[in-house]
Amino acid sequence: MRPPLYYRLAIIVLRPLYRLFLTYKKDKLPHDGRQIAERFGQNYLPIAHDKPVIWCHAVSLGELNTVHPLLNLILDDGCHLWITSTTQTGFDRVGVLFKGKLGKSVQHSFVPVDDVMVLKRFLAHVCPVMALFVETELWANTLSVLSEQGIPRVMVNARLTQKSFDSYAKFTRLSQSMMTNLSLIITQDEQSYHNFIALGASHDKVKQAYSLKWSGQIGSPQTPTDFHGFVKDRPIWVMASTHEGEERLALATHKKLLKDFPDLLLILVPRHPERFDDVASLCTDFVYHRRSLGEFITDDTQVYLADSMGELLAWYELCDVAVVGGSFVDKGGHNPIEPISLARPVIMGQYVKNCAQIVYDFVHVGALVQSDDGRLYGALKTWLANPDLAKHAGKSGQRLVQERADADIVQFAMIKALL
Repeated sequence: MRPPLYYRLAIIVLRPLYRLFLTYKKDKLPHDGRQIAERFGQNYLPIAHDKPVIWCHAVSLGELNTVHPLLNLILDDGCHLWITSTTQTGFDRVGVLFKGKLGKSVQHSFVPVDDVMVLKRFLAHVCPVMALFVETELWANTLSVLSEQGIPRVMVNARLTQKSFDSYAKFTRLSQSMMTNLSLIITQDEQSYHNFIALGASHDKVKQAYSLKWSGQIGSPQTPTDFHGFVKDRPIWVMASTHEGEERLALATHKKLLKDFPDLLLILVPRHPERFDDVASLCTDFVYHRRSLGEFITDDTQVYLADSMGELLAWYELCDVAVVGGSFVDKGGHNPIEPISLARPVIMGQYVKNCAQIVYDFVHVGALVQSDDGRLYGALKTWLANPDLAKHAGKSGQRLVQERADADIVQFAMIKALL
């Protein structure tokens, strides 16, 4: 089913404007040469075609981390992968997760714009036997072209909040075209299951499974060896994946907590690298050190700015209590499974639409509490003052993670049935 004419015309009009936008920003884009070319169907890197190729689109870092266990199962099954990303951090993350496989069984690029001719050039180069879209992002022309070429289209770990449903529902024909052109939708929660059907997806196309986030890191990561001695016998809390506004909350809360726990350490982990210096400027009222400068945690360190990428699980391993960001500002909340898989109790704010079912399940077993800005101090103080209670809460959550760790296997079986 083709998207409505107004949508196709809008894409044609906007395509050159978007190219001008990327050209204007190119000095700020680390991969500007590749990004502009690949988004418009040009200069793709080669890929070996001795094995069937599955195209997976994951918007950014979070989606890639989520789908990583599933992609490993696909590789183990004998397929190759072509992974596309929308963001710079997502593009870089592919290189980290699949180091040693790039150019062999895995290739990656920036996602092509949703233009019919661009998509046809991309598909002629990649020749995928299936296309996977992770969690939320769908493009109408992309699904239409894939459908015309007989390539199965699957949404894995699909999520459709009520707010997103209401937005899609305003464009009935556009939404109907996308629902018709999807082969399979694997939803991660019951609300999404019903919302996709209400949007026009047929019942036989929509299935439900536990979120792939349950299949992420289980067990202990490798904490940098230069940190074990420096944090011995100190109470530690982490405020992780923070957005603007959350660092100020963390620092204000830490100042109050230091009156109760004078040797308390806060490890502050901003979500986006472009904000690292701005966050550092907020820490000047404390004795603080920065990971990016190679500075260690010393006995007098009050705040450690973990301004690095790819080490989040290590910081979770060091802490007694984890606060997961993106939830005290309206960003939808980041993944609480990561710290809880390490048996750490978690505190989150009220904005958790990205992981609402997961948060609900952890609250039910006592591994997570939700707070607002004013109650964060009290929630932290309760667990820091009662370490046995905190450990019990963390263990309860860890058992739930272990029970649901096969979510990737379940979703993989659904996908493989289409091939």
